[in-house]
Amino acid sequence: MAERRAWLNKWRARAARRPLIVVGALAAGLILALVALRGGHGPAAAEQSQVVEAAPFASTIAVVGTVVPDQSLAVTAPLPGAVRKVEFEYGAPVVAGQVLARIDDADAVQRRDEARSTYLKAVQDWKEMADWPSSPDASRDRRAEALAAYDLADTRRKAVETRRLLDRGLVARDEYDALLSQQKSQEAALAGTRQELAVTMERGRGTGREVAALELREARAQLAELEGEVGGAVIRAPAAGVIVRPPADKESASGQIHVGQSLAKGQLIGSIARTGALAVSFQLSETDANAVRPGMSVSVTGPGFGGEEIDGKVTSVAGEASPSSGAGGPLATFAATARLDPLTPDQARTVRIGMTANITVATYSAERALTVPPAAVRGAAPAATVEVKGPFGRRTVRVRIGHVGPDGVEILSGLQAGDTVVWTAPAPSS
Repeated sequence: MAERRAWLNKWRARAARRPLIVVGALAAGLILALVALRGGHGPAAAEQSQVVEAAPFASTIAVVGTVVPDQSLAVTAPLPGAVRKVEFEYGAPVVAGQVLARIDDADAVQRRDEARSTYLKAVQDWKEMADWPSSPDASRDRRAEALAAYDLADTRRKAVETRRLLDRGLVARDEYDALLSQQKSQEAALAGTRQELAVTMERGRGTGREVAALELREARAQLAELEGEVGGAVIRAPAAGVIVRPPADKESASGQIHVGQSLAKGQLIGSIARTGALAVSFQLSETDANAVRPGMSVSVTGPGFGGEEIDGKVTSVAGEASPSSGAGGPLATFAATARLDPLTPDQARTVRIGMTANITVATYSAERALTVPPAAVRGAAPAATVEVKGPFGRRTVRVRIGHVGPDGVEILSGLQAGDTVVWTAPAPSS
């Protein structure tokens, strides 16, 4: 009896636990079924809606660029020569008149002295032309002409006297004929000296005078240029600002000058960027190049701006693709520049040339526009549609799309203020 009683107690206990086991099995099966359903068909879809209202709308393009100087003055070598001393650092502020570098001027001094000698000779020649009637050449030819005229007059007087003596039979015929021959010769000599005097006097007028004036003007300009070169051996900053390095070239990978480097006349040493006058340069893809035009507003931020946001306007968009773009990729890029508004003193101390700039270009804005979320639009222009919910259910409406922004799509026609658009968006996954 005791064994039978123990068996009955075990059976009763098993019977009491059986419903719990069944319920647990059913619950586990339901959970597995839901997991399988969600795993097979993805997150459950969620319906969203929005009432269309007229509100301000803006379309923007975001690009990354670099802070560059907007207004800058080029600093060039005024004379050829070797750099003797460099007294500045690129990227450092400078003041107007500050000494930047010194250049060896030995060759310039020699060329200036030669030019001064040429100038003095030109001055002398011009003075002779200006007072040409009293010049040595004119005086010499005038004396020659006077002497020839005197000799001829003397010979003529002798010929007249000899003729009288010949008529009285006091002299021989040969003596008279010799005087006549001498008279003719002296007449020819006088005509020659008069012609030479005329030519000499002509040299002081017209072409000769103009040539002397041109030579003097050229010598004076050459001397002034070389004197300026000698004076420019000490290179000074033309204005206050920040001096930035020139573009790199074959001789200097960094583009900066160094002591001992040979400079050519006019070679760029650097540029003085005016304090507070900055711009940003950036590249636009060919899909955005036609959407950006000079005069459009920009807002600029950057990791080094200390939280400052600076406004500005687009000043230029290149009409030709950048040389390095389009060759290795499918799209070409176009260089663009935007001038920043005048910086406050705090901004001028924070924003530096060469910093990375995050640029947002406002390509379009409207004070009142009907917009819908991008997810609410189905298809693409010109066959775009949206779902509108009304008192009698849903209906599909064809719409005409305007500008597209990151937060909305402008609807030009097809919707009215007060319409409720609905769309289905996937729910976030668990």
